[in-house]
Amino acid sequence: MPEFEYREDKSASENVKTLKHIFKSKIKSMKEDKWKDKALLGQYPKILEKPHVDTITTNKWLSSNLKGETEGLLVAAQDQAINTRNYQKVICGQQVESKCRMCSQHEETVDHIVSGCEVLTKTEYISRHNNAAAYLHWSICKDHDLKITDKWYQHTPETVMHNKDNNLTIMWDMPVNTDRTITANRPDIIVKDSVNSTCKLIDMTVPSDRNIALKEIEKKSKYKDLELEIQRMWHMKTIVIPVVVGALGTVKKGMVENIEKVSKSANVTEIQKICMLGSARILRKVLSI
Repeated sequence: MPEFEYREDKSASENVKTLKHIFKSKIKSMKEDKWKDKALLGQYPKILEKPHVDTITTNKWLSSNLKGETEGLLVAAQDQAINTRNYQKVICGQQVESKCRMCSQHEETVDHIVSGCEVLTKTEYISRHNNAAAYLHWSICKDHDLKITDKWYQHTPETVMHNKDNNLTIMWDMPVNTDRTITANRPDIIVKDSVNSTCKLIDMTVPSDRNIALKEIEKKSKYKDLELEIQRMWHMKTIVIPVVVGALGTVKKGMVENIEKVSKSANVTEIQKICMLGSARILRKVLSI
């Protein structure tokens, strides 16, 4: 605890304020340490301490005016304090089957439900991913004065959109035909700017919060061959832009800059909110079964 020095040149009220501030800081620090020391509840704050995590951006969703019920569910999910089967067995000591009720293969934890279940991959994860990617597509179209709906969630991306005024083409979930076989040839969005001779390969992913750094590297590696082939075929400067947000909202350092490269209209907190609302929906659906 910082040493408090009484200063006669200060008023009594100023000295009291300083002392209160010191005590509040100490109490806050003690609470944080107690939170982090917990085996279950301390997992998420430990993730936030990782050097690659943008803590300030990650916590911005708390001021995004979500409904109290949804915000409470997401905070509980971050703390692993959700009534999953694993929680019932390990924490509550109940005699229950702890395997996932959807896939019956792995322990039913919060992390497994929101990002690791093979059954949910085919439906719920795709829906969450597509909503976030559609927001990015809507924002790009907005930047380039293409006809779009007033609200992003009413937007249905077209396979190809073209702005004749600036010779720009936006492709959605469309494979690129290349001279040599490239397996990973279908990023979520391709923005081809013929005037400036640039091409952006944009791919969205919503992994486990523990894996956001790894997934960004994987995306860049996955589309590297396509990047090089497009540069050769189209004679354009090409860049791969991964957009990675954790299922429970964790954002990596550098993601704000990545979003700015994608669109001037897009907002990281809005993408984060879309992903987290998708995770909340998945949790409600699975736990109600």
